[in-house]
Amino acid sequence: MFAYEMKNANTYNFSSLGELEAIVAREGYDIPISRDTSSLSRTVDIDAGEKVYTLKNSISVHPMEGFDGEEDGSPSDLTRRRYLRFAASGAALLWSEAIAVVPEGRTSDHQLMITPENVDKYAEMIAEVKKITDAPIIAQLTHSGRFSKNKFTPHPIIMQQNTEIEKVRPQDVGTPPVSDEYLDQLHARYAEAAVLAVRAGFDGVDIKICHQYLLSEALSSFLREGKYGGSYENRTRLIKDIFTAVRAYLPKDKILASRFGVSDMLPYPYGYGTDKGDAAKFDLTEAKRLLSELMDEFGLSLIDMTMGSPYIAPHINRPYNKGGYVAPEPPLAGVSRLLSAAKEIKTALQALTVVGTGYSYLRECSPNVASAALDGGYCDVVGFGRMAFAYDTFAKDMLAGKFNSAKTCITCSKCTELMRHGSVTGCPIRDQEIYLPIYRKNVMEADKK
Repeated sequence: MFAYEMKNANTYNFSSLGELEAIVAREGYDIPISRDTSSLSRTVDIDAGEKVYTLKNSISVHPMEGFDGEEDGSPSDLTRRRYLRFAASGAALLWSEAIAVVPEGRTSDHQLMITPENVDKYAEMIAEVKKITDAPIIAQLTHSGRFSKNKFTPHPIIMQQNTEIEKVRPQDVGTPPVSDEYLDQLHARYAEAAVLAVRAGFDGVDIKICHQYLLSEALSSFLREGKYGGSYENRTRLIKDIFTAVRAYLPKDKILASRFGVSDMLPYPYGYGTDKGDAAKFDLTEAKRLLSELMDEFGLSLIDMTMGSPYIAPHINRPYNKGGYVAPEPPLAGVSRLLSAAKEIKTALQALTVVGTGYSYLRECSPNVASAALDGGYCDVVGFGRMAFAYDTFAKDMLAGKFNSAKTCITCSKCTELMRHGSVTGCPIRDQEIYLPIYRKNVMEADKK
């Protein structure tokens, strides 16, 4: 499905800022570059309504799933270790990985899930984090939908059949769509999880709408029958019902956020936010409309933008040097797409705080592009995911102008390999003490069998 034959690999690789500048100029990518990285130190205000949160710099940690929770959904020792590393990174905003709101909506039996029985364990972890940093911490609430895989879920929970996804995931063929009755009760589960997140000490909650998980797939349910499919009003109904429920219980001094996929980059009618005549182009008309409505009706104040789905076409949302397949485009084209989409959202919705993405691929050049993006109005905050896995003090070093190329993420996709093998996830290259033995056992030895 995905194949791109590079005529000259060096055309798209770079080992210095000068080489990156030359490639960007030659290929015409929308990738700004600055020799001055001081904009990373800018403070950023997030207006939650009754409280303004001031970030001490413009760097965030993206939600990065470790798949290392306990079976009851509580954080494990590895989970706590990861968040303490994030806290010590110097980033001014921390975003938790996906926390399931129902048992059947977990991607594995080790995905995090907050419950009345384990909320105190989350509170203990958050208290430890807050001893290190005063950065706000957002709890990402999710239902994994099509990608649910756990002891409670006999088959994926899908909104509709999707032939584009089923080309990559043939196991989804023939799965019946989830009922309206099941969807009707989900808003209460999200509200309950939001209440628990606040009790645990999180500074805000994220209603996750991306990567073809359940709420993201709701937006692309053009072919679904009934009240949750077809028209724009129907496809956004589930999301708005959940926002209504969460808003009713979320204190007004807490941040209401979303990890938001602005485009699925799949052909219509199987993808949302894609040009109906050309699936290679995004169309953010509906994304901008929905975000505007969520701001006006519910007080949405913060998004961490993304595109595509890592399960279907990972090169879209995280350009890489090496992965499960050869991507159909040079990685810098993916970086350019992510940056330009973020800029379109930010330009249209000035009151919305936008976290941009796509910077980890740029390695030692990432501070220069990130700072230029802030200067150019592409986003308010620059987010790093894989980089945060790999480089423990990445934000501190960026802010100090002392980025260490020997510690940077090299976008080798080994963290993804771990996840695909059903393993706990981290960086086997830069965090070797913990994750290299895990990689050898769960990936290398497994592949020999």
